[in-house]
Amino acid sequence: MGKSTLFNTFLGQRLSIVTPRAQTTRGRILGILTRPDSQLVFLDTPGLLEAAYKLHETMEKQIQRACSDGDAVVLLLDATHPDDRVDLITNFLARNRKPLLPVLNKVDRLAPQALDPLMKSLCERYGFDALLPLSALTGTNVPDLLQRVAGLIPLGPPLYPEEMVADQPERFFAAELVRETAFEQLSDELPYSIQVEIDEFREPEEGDGRKTYLHATLYVERDSQKGIVIGKGGAKLRTIGTGARRKIEELIEGPVFLELRVRVRPDWRKRDKDLSEFGYK
Repeated sequence: MGKSTLFNTFLGQRLSIVTPRAQTTRGRILGILTRPDSQLVFLDTPGLLEAAYKLHETMEKQIQRACSDGDAVVLLLDATHPDDRVDLITNFLARNRKPLLPVLNKVDRLAPQALDPLMKSLCERYGFDALLPLSALTGTNVPDLLQRVAGLIPLGPPLYPEEMVADQPERFFAAELVRETAFEQLSDELPYSIQVEIDEFREPEEGDGRKTYLHATLYVERDSQKGIVIGKGGAKLRTIGTGARRKIEELIEGPVFLELRVRVRPDWRKRDKDLSEFGYK
């Protein structure tokens, strides 16, 4: 629905991975926007979903935790799929106890004459007084949304240092960029079976001009998936590595040597032990 795109637009930099597929985000990602007169802390969460296995259950808990911890909720509806997840949204609204800002995203992809009827229909369906039309991609009405969010947040001292934009280390974002590239390079449901772990993140010593060295493992659930990710003669894995390396170099603003390997962890999305080891518990 564009949550991660909006999150990145708020912060003015790319922290959350973005793909055209639903449920790319698996956990809470915290981003900090410090302005001259305020500091806003945003939590990007997974989208509303029906749990099909244990990983989904942890994703649901991340949504619940974020709504509990936050002072306000920004609910994004997709203008291109207005009938998507109606029951999930209705159930969420019935449970929510925080101030709510409903937003209709991707309005840049609608015909102008279609916007008002769609907004009226959605307001009637969900009981909204109003919807804010927005495009996270183009920035339309994003400043207005920021102003509205700020108006719902209680006054208080900054929670984080001014120069801080995230609470996760670079190795976390490097793993996410490898996973994003796997989503781009692989088809069907296979990317959802991939977990990326950074085994080594070695920064060069200051002034020596060397590359940052990363070793990462892509875990899949079956041997057949391993063969697809590696590809004939390792071609697919090299393509994933090349794309991910370029993104990580942009992230850390320096040259990177990235080494990837693929291992099988059977049914890891359904196993508490594996989910705990991967940081989802």
